[in-house]
Amino acid sequence: MERIEQHAGRLWRNPAVRRLALLLTAAFAAAALFIWLFSLDSSERLKRQWLEQQAAMIGKMSAADPGLTAQWASLLAHPESLSPEDKENGKRLAEQYGLTPNLEAQFIPVLSAYSERTVIALAAGFFLLIGLLGAAILREYHRQSADIRKLAVSLEDTVKHNRPMAFRLYEEGELGLLANAVQELAIRLQETIGQLHQEKDFLKDTVADISHQLKTPLASLTIYLDLLREGNVDQASASEFLDTCRRELDRMEWLIQTLLKIARLEADALQLILNPVPVQDTVDRSVMAVKRLADNRGVHVAVIPPALSADGPVPHDPRWLAEALANLIKNAVEHTPSGGEVTIGWETTTVFLRLYVQDQGPGIDEKHLPHIFKKFYRTSRAGSGVGLGLPLAKTIVERHGGMLTASSRKEGGSRFVLTLPLHSLPDTDTI
Repeated sequence: MERIEQHAGRLWRNPAVRRLALLLTAAFAAAALFIWLFSLDSSERLKRQWLEQQAAMIGKMSAADPGLTAQWASLLAHPESLSPEDKENGKRLAEQYGLTPNLEAQFIPVLSAYSERTVIALAAGFFLLIGLLGAAILREYHRQSADIRKLAVSLEDTVKHNRPMAFRLYEEGELGLLANAVQELAIRLQETIGQLHQEKDFLKDTVADISHQLKTPLASLTIYLDLLREGNVDQASASEFLDTCRRELDRMEWLIQTLLKIARLEADALQLILNPVPVQDTVDRSVMAVKRLADNRGVHVAVIPPALSADGPVPHDPRWLAEALANLIKNAVEHTPSGGEVTIGWETTTVFLRLYVQDQGPGIDEKHLPHIFKKFYRTSRAGSGVGLGLPLAKTIVERHGGMLTASSRKEGGSRFVLTLPLHSLPDTDTI
């Protein structure tokens, strides 16, 4: 019973059903008004015809016997004075002239005319009502069919040409639900098509980047191997060539591994494992990864931990976040002069963790700030890197639900700020 009531409620929310119900109500009201007016008119006609007939009979009787005229008029004015015996005598006399209940109405002039008018009026009213209802239903059908056709054409245009839906329908009822579902489908299709184009462009750019970056070391390796194969070099040069080949191979391996990491992260093909781990452990891990580079360049890496009350565990993937921090620290070390210092610190609130890495280098020019997180982008002050460390760090941070920003300090040097949420953000698909 509850399902029936819910279905009836949903049915009544349809504008077409409400319009049809209103039309039927108006039609039945008009029919009732027509029948009432027709009854009044028929009653008046019957009354006039009956009075004319009685007047004619009185005139006829007065010519034959004036005394009966007064008695006839008195009986017409006071029918209650007639006794049952008078009614029975009248019936017997009427039967002698064929005036019985079996007499057909067509032989009674007054009733015959009334019957003809009634049949004609009812037939005309019935066909008029059916015609109006049919026209209204056809109009409603064509209206809904036109809306459905427009939705279909708009959806087809979206699928074929990746355009926004040109036709939108906002109304209640089943058609409104259908239109809303079609519009949502079109939006999802458009997003999917756009995502496919982005993935295609990403794959194309990645392949182009890999081929471009590998072209130079591969050419160097080819030259060195050709020289070694010819045997026209001494032992010292051969050893140097082999060391160079080893470095180029290591560089190529690092380049390919880094590009694959970025690609897997951007394609959501890598699942991060978020665990509540103290930030100090992750920072120490990242500092150890670049300690040798810092020592070789004569740069001191200082870690400034926060107060003990603010050094609680933060949900993150220690391995990947340590790699992101290591790339930031490596970038800071490469751009800090010998004898300088790279500072690492962080603070936590009830909502997020903010961790910063700052150096004492020349800073970042304003024109480079919008581009430093792009793959293979190198500023004029760039070190020996190829421009993949910062994009990888940014991708890792964003996969944690955070953000990474860069700025130049007034006192000199650059500052990278990493912000991570302390609580998991709700999935947009479940909202």
